[in-house]
Parts: sequence; structure tokens; C-alpha cells
Amino acid sequence: MSIPGVFIAVAVHEYAKSLVAYRLGDTGVKEQGRLTLNPIKHMDILGSIFMAVFGYGWANPVKLSPFSFQNRKKSLIIIFITGFLTSLAVGGIFALAAHLYFDFMWQNLAFEDINFYILWGLSLAARLNIGFALLNLLPIHPLNGSFLISGLTPETGVKIAQAEKILQLILALFIVFGGVNFFFGRIINIFLPIPI
Repeated sequence: MSIPGVFIAVAVHEYAKSLVAYRLGDTGVKEQGRLTLNPIKHMDILGSIFMAVFGYGWANPVKLSPFSFQNRKKSLIIIFITGFLTSLAVGGIFALAAHLYFDFMWQNLAFEDINFYILWGLSLAARLNIGFALLNLLPIHPLNGSFLISGLTPETGVKIAQAEKILQLILALFIVFGGVNFFFGRIINIFLPIPI
């Protein structure tokens, strides 16, 4: 049930970032084959499994060339905001669709009914996209926060990179054992017609 939401979350988020980066002057994203909505081009296998199973995960990050931008800091901020807002918008669309479906079909939501699974799928897609937006705020590679910090304050980026492996391990454990969902889950559930 979560696989379509994973594909959509990863593909739309990374495509939006790549397109904006390309328009701002980074032609390398085209050479990487990232100007596409094909989710396979953007997926990280482990990150996608985490998203499908635990609700939070990561994509294969777009390799940006910060010095190809005329205004490096401004461009990195724009790319970062684009990814965040795109995922929020897609999640919001699915959340709205889930609410509308719930309002029209609530009388036919028995567990064995197809309407229940349609609602569940819409809610999962909303949750995965909103969760993807929130998780990418963290400054841990391969999340978007890491490239933003590295681009804006290289010294801080170096320090974070030195602790990259331990930070990634901590993040993975927080996802698996529900720590990330503890912080983000309550926010996400506000937007969903059914808690999942």
C-alpha cells in the first residue's frame, strides 16, 4: 500500500530540486539523468525500504555543483525550499483527497471494503510526502539539510561530515524505533482523516 506513495514522494521531490538547480545554472543534474519523474532515477534502495516499512526514509541525493550558480547561497536556499514545499504540496493534495474521499465514502468504510483501502492508500501517500518534507530538514547526509548547511557554512558542513556515519546510524535507529515518528507523526496526523 505504501509503494505508490514512496515512488511519488521520491520522484516529485528530487525532480523539482533538479529542475530548479538546472534553471539556476547547474547543468550537471541533466548529465546525472535527474531531470525526470522516473522514480528509479532518484531512489536509494535502503532509503526507499525505510520509507515503505517505517514511513520515513531518503532518496539518492542530487549531486549539486554549488559554484555553477551565480549566487551560490541564494540558489541553494531556493533549491532547498523548492524540495520542502513541493513535498508539502503533494502531501497536502493527497491529504485533501483523503478527506474528500472519507467525507463521501465514510458509510462504506468497512475493513473488507475497497473504499477502505483507497482511503488508506491516499492517507499513506499524504503521510509519506509530508514526512519526507519534514525529515529532509535535518542536516544529515543524504537529507537536504546537509547540502544546505554545507553550502551556506562550509566550516559547519565539514564538522557535520566528520560525524556523518554516526549521525546516519542515529537517524536510522530513530526511524526504526519510532523516535522520528514521535516528533513528526503528531504533526502529520493533523492533516489526515484517519490515524495511520
